[in-house]
Amino acid sequence: MHITAGSGISRAFILGAGLGTRLRPLTNVLPKPLIPFFHEPLVLHSMRRCYDCGIREFIINTHHLAEAWAQVFPDRSWNGCPVHFSHEAVLLDSGGGVRKIEPWASAEEPLLVMNGDMAATFDLHRLLENHLRTRPAVTLALRTAGDKRNVGFDPSSGLVTDMRHALGRDPGSCQFTGAYCMEPEVFSRIPPHEAVSIIPVFLDYIRRGRLRGVLADDGLWMDMGTPESYIQTHLDFPSPAPRIHPDAEVSPGASVDAASVIGPRAVVEKGCRLRECIVWPGVRVPAGTRAERRIFHLSP
Repeated sequence: MHITAGSGISRAFILGAGLGTRLRPLTNVLPKPLIPFFHEPLVLHSMRRCYDCGIREFIINTHHLAEAWAQVFPDRSWNGCPVHFSHEAVLLDSGGGVRKIEPWASAEEPLLVMNGDMAATFDLHRLLENHLRTRPAVTLALRTAGDKRNVGFDPSSGLVTDMRHALGRDPGSCQFTGAYCMEPEVFSRIPPHEAVSIIPVFLDYIRRGRLRGVLADDGLWMDMGTPESYIQTHLDFPSPAPRIHPDAEVSPGASVDAASVIGPRAVVEKGCRLRECIVWPGVRVPAGTRAERRIFHLSP
C-alpha cells in the first residue's frame, strides 16, 4: 500500500544496507542504522525527523544482518507509516540501491533520500522546501564544515558546481551530509540491476545545471563512522531522553558519571566506575569494572 501523494514529499528512502566496517565490532552484532543511539535504534532518529517534515511512508534497503530489521519493525510499520524493505543480496551501491526501490516511489512527487546512520539536528524542512520551490533534478543538503569538503557550491546561484573535483571545476568547499531530494526522472538515469554509484548521475546533472544545494550549517551533523566517534556523538549530542534509562539497574555501590549513557535493562554492578561510557540495552557490566570512554555492547 502507498500513501496517496500530496503536493509535497511524502516518501523517504533510508540507506541501511552498508556493512559499517569501520564501526566494528559494534556492527558485528547489528546493522549500523540499528545500533543504539540514546536507548533506541539510530534509524529512528532519522525517521522521526522525516516524520516531522511530512514523510508518511518509508523505504529501507538492507543487506548486512538483514534479519535484525524485522525485530525492530515486526509489522513493517512505524508510527502509522508503512515501512518497505528492499533487500540487496548483493550490495548495489548508492545508485543501484536507489534504482531498485523505484516500484515503491511515486511517479509524481520527489523522494527524500537519507543515510540511515545520520545523527543531526539541522533544519531538514529547508531542504524539502528549497527543492519543492525550484524543482531541479536533485538538491543536496551541504555543510561548510567537515573533513570531507569535496563538493563545489555557488551560493549565489544555488548550483552545485563539482563533486570530488571530478569535473576539474572546483576542489570543493562543502561536505555532503548524505541527505538529498530527487525527482522521479532520476530513476531512469540509473541502469537497473547493477551495482553502481549515484555520483556519475549527480555529475551529469551538474554539467546540465540541474543539481542544486542548500546549506545546512544550522544545528548538528554527526559522523558515527568509528567506535570513538560513536562515543563522541553521545557526548556532544543533546540527549533526547534521560542518559540513564529508567529501566536500567545501577547498583548503589557503582559510580556512573553524568556523561555516560546506560540503556534499558542494562545492569551496572557494585563497585563499577564508568566515565563517558555507553552501555547497550540488556548488557551487564561486571562488578568492579573501571572504564573510561568504553562501549559495553552485545556479543554476536
